[in-house]
Amino acid sequence: MNNLFISYNYAVSHNLPPKSQKLQEYWLASDGVYARSHRPELEICLQIAHTHIAGLAQIQPYFKLNVPKVPASIITDIINAARINPHQEILFYLGVVNSQWWCHTPAQEASSTHVRWAKPRQGRSLENTNLRYSQTLVEIHSHGCMRAIPSNQDNQEESGKFRIFGIIGTVDKKPTIYTRVGAYNHFLEIDPNLIFEL
Repeated sequence: MNNLFISYNYAVSHNLPPKSQKLQEYWLASDGVYARSHRPELEICLQIAHTHIAGLAQIQPYFKLNVPKVPASIITDIINAARINPHQEILFYLGVVNSQWWCHTPAQEASSTHVRWAKPRQGRSLENTNLRYSQTLVEIHSHGCMRAIPSNQDNQEESGKFRIFGIIGTVDKKPTIYTRVGAYNHFLEIDPNLIFEL
């Protein structure tokens, strides 16, 4: 099968070869199936199915952030913004250029149970928002006073992307942060301390 975006591979050695130019690689290994993806700022190899296959090598999953962690000042600003109206979700895009992080709050439609990007109003640049979106490495939104746990709606909206996703919850008490990496249609929960300076 020849796919322009995905490669299918067998793990015949514990050491994986250099990353391909494909968006996603699937690897059949002795203990299951793995998905490997990369972009300049981020690399991930995660197990997506468990099984036993004789004759193949085992693969070690990994997560690599190739840029500095998100500064504590940005997280503080996000939490403070979420606390202004704790009964309405809010969305942020974070990216990094030359090891410097930026935070963008796009035009959005929000309620107490959902938030999504909205076409910018007059005076805001649609081109700037699209550029920010395409450069986003971390997409983070609040759950207000609720717990920081992905909802079914979050799962749907975050599928098909390769980036880090975060949720800020319980902003009315002690704020909590949930993070995971989305590798297209696969998710891996990760420790927020791997992403943020907390």
